[in-house]
Amino acid sequence: MNSFKRTMTAVGTAVVIAAVGALAAPAASAAVPAARQTALTSDPEAKSAAIAVPGASVRKNEKNEFIVIVDGRGSTPSRVEVRRAGTDKVVAVVDELTLRDPGPDESGGPSNQWYEGDKQPLVLADVGDYELDVYAKDGTTEVSRRNAGWFTYGSDARVEAKSSQQEFSLDDRDTQVTGTVTAVHPHTGQRMPLTGTGIRARLGDGRAAGVSDAQGKFTLTVAALGTEKTLTQTVTVALSSGDTEVPVTTPAKIRPQKSTLTLTTTAPITTRYGTAVPVRGKLTRVADDGTVKPAVGRSVAASGAGTATASTGADGSYTLLPPILKTGSVGVTVQDAWLLGDGTRTATVAKVTHTTKVVEEKLVSTDKYGKLTISGKVTVDGITSQQAPIQIQYQAAPGKWVTRQSFIVPYNKTFTVTVGTPSSSPADGWRVYTPGTSNIGPSTGTKILRQTRTETQISGERFGPSPVAKGKQLSVSGVLSTYTPTQGFVPYAGQKVRYYFRPDGSTAWKEMGTSVSGATGAVSMKFTAQTTGYWRIRFVDADATHLADTGREGRIEVKG
Repeated sequence: MNSFKRTMTAVGTAVVIAAVGALAAPAASAAVPAARQTALTSDPEAKSAAIAVPGASVRKNEKNEFIVIVDGRGSTPSRVEVRRAGTDKVVAVVDELTLRDPGPDESGGPSNQWYEGDKQPLVLADVGDYELDVYAKDGTTEVSRRNAGWFTYGSDARVEAKSSQQEFSLDDRDTQVTGTVTAVHPHTGQRMPLTGTGIRARLGDGRAAGVSDAQGKFTLTVAALGTEKTLTQTVTVALSSGDTEVPVTTPAKIRPQKSTLTLTTTAPITTRYGTAVPVRGKLTRVADDGTVKPAVGRSVAASGAGTATASTGADGSYTLLPPILKTGSVGVTVQDAWLLGDGTRTATVAKVTHTTKVVEEKLVSTDKYGKLTISGKVTVDGITSQQAPIQIQYQAAPGKWVTRQSFIVPYNKTFTVTVGTPSSSPADGWRVYTPGTSNIGPSTGTKILRQTRTETQISGERFGPSPVAKGKQLSVSGVLSTYTPTQGFVPYAGQKVRYYFRPDGSTAWKEMGTSVSGATGAVSMKFTAQTTGYWRIRFVDADATHLADTGREGRIEVKG
């Protein structure tokens, strides 16, 4: 189907919609607008059968003629009657319908068949909106579907419209949109009014719909809802069959009214962490006539020590319920595009109880395999029998803390926990963190705990040859390094490493020998090939200031 596309040309406060091509009907499966919907038929028996009657539409063919299209699904259509929209007046009948079958689609699915009335192009007397009724045969019975399709007959459609005003307030939210809609008659070339054509208008979130009269004129009253944050969407008007809403005025503006905010919650607030504390007051506005009125249904917000939003009641009163998370100020402001706020009103949070603190955290010990033993305590400034959720976190990157282990201990009790160093990334410091609960505050330890042992690594491993004949020599080699803050990893000479072997199909490793790293950190050892399996090098004899390390595994196939 051809789609109906419009271009826009601004003329002062009015806009003209210029149609390119014809006003095409919606696809056969498209929903008919609510204003056009009528009963399928007055015959109850036909109603039950009508669900199998296909939908219809109209498009222009290569000769620029309007032809009827009927969906190929459902009962076989016998004729299509064309009526002026909203009336029972039949102005054309198409009863020569040719089946079109393009065959299966590219995916092998069923073909999308349709019927064309190309032998009976529509030549109608007037431009305007029309409805299609489809009649079909169901055995020997004729069934029908009223309003099976809808289209606008005409080309180069234009809408000219204007709005009676461009500024809006809470006391004046509506505007009158007037205009005309015309189209060129496809056969006479004469521009004519589009009568009975659906028109829709929009202002902010407000909507209105109507129908053009015999002269193609329309008048719609559309009102903003008063809840919009902006009206810069403009007042817009479009044909009901259109796929684009076209602006017909300069951008509409909200004319905000002055308001006065009061705060009746004045005493310093003391509350438990996470408790929603009522913050109350009233909001009034200066109406367009100069009188002061309650600002009803308007938005106010709290920020700072707690955040919340609320709407004012019938008398302009409000109650905000911000959960208090810290001491400081709760600022209350008007957050409404239709009102001019008169500043911030402030309530003070003097004390928040049941906050926590991490204390006495320290690194108790660390072993050569990187396991850390950490102790500490989480205190809470209120009586509680709850347990303290605690997380031991490491810093994977600057400012990025990752939880390595979580556990629960009683508040105000010293804990001790052992965690392993992550193998996926180095840990640049550790900390104790408690996320708190819904009514007990979170806290982070003030100390960053650091690993006391220096990292080592075995790299550059080589295993071979592979395959190797049984009884021949094979070698396993690598490089042992240690980390320095200034140079990174450097050779770690004079250290004993151990060599391990695991035969295919076994999970047990057996130590096969030892060697000492040279000046370059190189380690190597030769063995007599016996059976196929895996080899690896381990540095496990670390002193009290270094970490142990295990190199990667390498498989050597032994033949014979």
